[in-house]
Amino acid sequence: MIRRLRFLLPLAGMAALWLTHPSPALAAFNLKVQSFSYDTHFHPGESITFHVTVANNETTGQFIEVDITLTNLATGQEITLTPVLTGSTGPQQAITLTRTYPLPAEGSYTVSFPVFDGNGARADTARGKFAIHIGTETESLRVFPEVLNLGTLPPGRSLCPTPFEVRWSFFQFNRLRQDQPFSIRIYTDNAARYHGIPHALRAASPAGLVSMDGRYVIPIKCWMLNFGPDIQETGWDAALAGPPPVDEDDYWLGPPLLEGGRSLGSATWVRIPDLVDMSPDPVTWRRLMGQDQYDNRFISDPNLTGDFTLRSPFTVYLATETGPSSVEGTYTANLVVELWNP
Repeated sequence: MIRRLRFLLPLAGMAALWLTHPSPALAAFNLKVQSFSYDTHFHPGESITFHVTVANNETTGQFIEVDITLTNLATGQEITLTPVLTGSTGPQQAITLTRTYPLPAEGSYTVSFPVFDGNGARADTARGKFAIHIGTETESLRVFPEVLNLGTLPPGRSLCPTPFEVRWSFFQFNRLRQDQPFSIRIYTDNAARYHGIPHALRAASPAGLVSMDGRYVIPIKCWMLNFGPDIQETGWDAALAGPPPVDEDDYWLGPPLLEGGRSLGSATWVRIPDLVDMSPDPVTWRRLMGQDQYDNRFISDPNLTGDFTLRSPFTVYLATETGPSSVEGTYTANLVVELWNP
């Protein structure tokens, strides 16, 4: 609709001023994405097939266009797959559009499904829950340095002077083209060198540093970014400040509980177990990072794939605690960092 306003100007003559207002853009038709499906893991050179079902909620037949858009997670670049999906449907009906496309370059891409009507107006947009991963199968792990000299351990808690760096690469998927679960775990392997004190009533765990005579053990704790603490709760920003101080009980033992004691499961410095302490149950492992969409401890609404990975490389810090019962001597340990997948 065009409105015309006429003004008479009190001048020596008469003039007319016409003001026009363009009509507002036509509202988009009521088209909604009902469902969509696609596989998520591919090798370079493969093709991907999308199935998108769109419902026409209008009382008249409609033309439908779906522009499948991929966004590279590393660069932010958007790619619209061509040719776009198009089709027509009758009133109050739904249509399923299907097409197979060649894949873009290696990388990870989020997926969105904007829907347009016959006038080119955007009617709806749906977004895929899972990213598309394109890559070559790989599985590698490197640790630097391979030998650590912890120096002389002072009384009490101490942060080891040299952390170590872990470089990793992993890309595998299962027959359902979903993420293959994997973990990078850490443990000591001291069973062959630890004997304990003869005739002791209780055998201690060999986890940690073992004396040269195989009788005594000093436990080791480790820390890395996945272990916290939460800056919102403690004010400690580990990404900027590094490992939390070992002399703070809140970080070393865990935060205090209202009913007394400590929340031992919330400590950010965590004990490294020995191989003999571990069972097939991953609860007994010390996992540094990984991904497991079948483990509900790592799945949440914003993290549907159970992803708790870190960019390669990441750094692991070690710390020890000696006390009045610690025996003087020379201690060593076989520390294992392992990439494990079922």
